[in-house]
Amino acid sequence: KITKVFIDLDNTLLDFNESAKECIKIAFGEQDLPFDENTFPTFKSINDELWLKIERGELNRVGLHKIRFNLVLDALNLKGDGPYIEKRFREILFYTAVPVKNSLEILKYLSEKYEIYAASNAIYLQQVNRLTKTGMINYFKDLFISEKIGFTKPSKEFFDACMQGTNANAKNTIMIGDSLSADINGAKEYGLTTIWYNHNGQCVEQNCADYIVNDLIEIKKIL
Repeated sequence: KITKVFIDLDNTLLDFNESAKECIKIAFGEQDLPFDENTFPTFKSINDELWLKIERGELNRVGLHKIRFNLVLDALNLKGDGPYIEKRFREILFYTAVPVKNSLEILKYLSEKYEIYAASNAIYLQQVNRLTKTGMINYFKDLFISEKIGFTKPSKEFFDACMQGTNANAKNTIMIGDSLSADINGAKEYGLTTIWYNHNGQCVEQNCADYIVNDLIEIKKIL
């Protein structure tokens, strides 16, 4: 019987894409750099690739912070101060939080039936601040954030920390997230039940997760 629910944060409960777009627009503006329809897709493509490297253990967060915006500027053929933009991006993101559609409603619903825990590859205080800003923080019993744990999803060590910190086990725990590689594959390998939040409407095999939802509100039919 499921009693504990682990939920990813960025692009599952908090709209990282919308938040990041705003942060880049401000940071680029401070450097008199143009922001157009190519800017965010270029950032997203590079950022996604760097996070896959982190998940595979080929890069760490410090390394990502050193190179991310240099790569973005190069790809956009722009001259700018990559480290400055990175610093400003993270400073602004710290205070920027856009809830995903139906995220507050589903959190309220789940919290009345289960223990809810965050499971996120991110910076601890940043996520605390963003969850507080959106009013989500009160629904969580605890937050498992990679910076504090010392391991990132999808590693076994990350899920070990989650299980040990909550007295959970694979049979009574479910993982909800938007990343097939970090959230779903990591949790499946650990033996957890999984719900994949497929917000981009990707076309994939039906058995990639135990359940697939395109809108968070659909979770009410599962749990």
